[in-house]
Amino acid sequence: MLFVLLAAATAWLCALMPVFAQEAYYWTYARHPALSYFDHPPMVAWSIWLGTSLFGDGAFGVRFGAWACGLLATWFGLLLLRDFRVDRTGQCVWIVLGVASPILAMTHWLSNPDAMLVCCWTLTMWALWRARGGGLGWWLLAGAAAGMALVSKYTAIFLGLSGILLLMVDPSMRRQWRRSGPWLGVLVAVIVFSPVIIWNCQNHFESFRFQSSDRFANADFGVRRLLELIGGQIAVGHPVLAALLPFSLVWLLRRAGERDPRAAWLLAFGLPLAVYLLVSSLWIQVKLNWLAPAHVPLLLGLVVWWRESRSALIHPRLTRVALLTLLFVPLAVPLLPLIRLVPPGKGSTWAGWPQIAERAEIWEDRIDVQDGIEGNVFFFGADYRDSAQLGRNLVLFWRTEPEHQVVAGSPDRGEPTLAQNVIGQHGLQFDHWDAPMDRIGQDAIFVLPRPEQRPDMVTAAAAHFDHIDKVERVDVTRLGIHLYDADIYVCHHYRGPKQ
Repeated sequence: MLFVLLAAATAWLCALMPVFAQEAYYWTYARHPALSYFDHPPMVAWSIWLGTSLFGDGAFGVRFGAWACGLLATWFGLLLLRDFRVDRTGQCVWIVLGVASPILAMTHWLSNPDAMLVCCWTLTMWALWRARGGGLGWWLLAGAAAGMALVSKYTAIFLGLSGILLLMVDPSMRRQWRRSGPWLGVLVAVIVFSPVIIWNCQNHFESFRFQSSDRFANADFGVRRLLELIGGQIAVGHPVLAALLPFSLVWLLRRAGERDPRAAWLLAFGLPLAVYLLVSSLWIQVKLNWLAPAHVPLLLGLVVWWRESRSALIHPRLTRVALLTLLFVPLAVPLLPLIRLVPPGKGSTWAGWPQIAERAEIWEDRIDVQDGIEGNVFFFGADYRDSAQLGRNLVLFWRTEPEHQVVAGSPDRGEPTLAQNVIGQHGLQFDHWDAPMDRIGQDAIFVLPRPEQRPDMVTAAAAHFDHIDKVERVDVTRLGIHLYDADIYVCHHYRGPKQ
């Protein structure tokens, strides 16, 4: 019953939460099928392609893959707890954590690589636990799951470290070294990951470099980022769970010293990634969601500790209070779609894009009428997030307006949407799609949300056209609440990305 409620609550969020800019960016991935992409492997694009093929390009279609992966991750965690002989109460608490812990809840409805990574990470943990018995099928499943985790996000490389640690410290795993299972599992993982390897070989290893050496190119030592990361993890993991985590870790370490393979398993899959990212935050910014896969084994360990240690029996009142606090996030679920009424800060925007896209298309039509040349105009935004939101909502608008003509061979794309590569800046994956050099001499529609925060972008855009004209300011308002403004510029005669 709890699992059904989890599925219903997260499906409701999938359908009603606005599509965020990063999700729109990955949706754009899905419209450009490839073996991999500049900043991430392709699993998120594949999942969005599947969801939108089944349910359309609305919010639920974009998030269907994430929703399914979130439920599967919870189910694989349940299977592991059952193999660990954790009682039904502990299993129920794990299901509740799927929505009570914000970072786990987000992997159920937010369409980004973390949802697929967490799912495959949890499946790898469970399959390897079963492989302790030497069954070849389990080794092959573990290899396939690890490969799919790598096709989801590069941090899955830590699954290899976890596997090596377990092959060294777990007697049952050490006996596997001379068998074919581990080696065939590694081979399967490499085969599954091979599309990403091929893409990087074809593109000068730029994705590997972007996610490794380039991250540390401008590194500088400082404690502030570490403190921010710790504070953020306490918030997104749930403050009460964070307070209990040190006690469960001490218990797991003691049990691992007593040769409890379950404790070794959870620590091996939870600590290496967490420690690495915490140390890295002394030099670079580590985003909160990067630790999502580490939360799974650590929270599973917390459940095992709670059910098998004496703490819950010694402090029953504190235990009841802790359990009640887990309801805070689920009770807030009905309010989360109200984020549509929250004005955005300096980051991406999540409301108003259908209105902005419609107005931008109207100005594009006026240019077509003036010069009489269809398809001689392109759109662009100030960054890849704005461009992704604009591009997605233009497509949705074009599909509702059949009188609009579209580019031959691309029945629902219309004019292309480019990003900051138009003004000579790195556009991430947009650099691999429509080339700005192919647009020299054309006019453009430039959309700039929150212009008061980014006046320099107007100056930068003007340097790449003969002249630009501000033609409209779109007031994005919901229920009388002013969220932000967006300016629309008509840019005449593009001179190219180089000034």
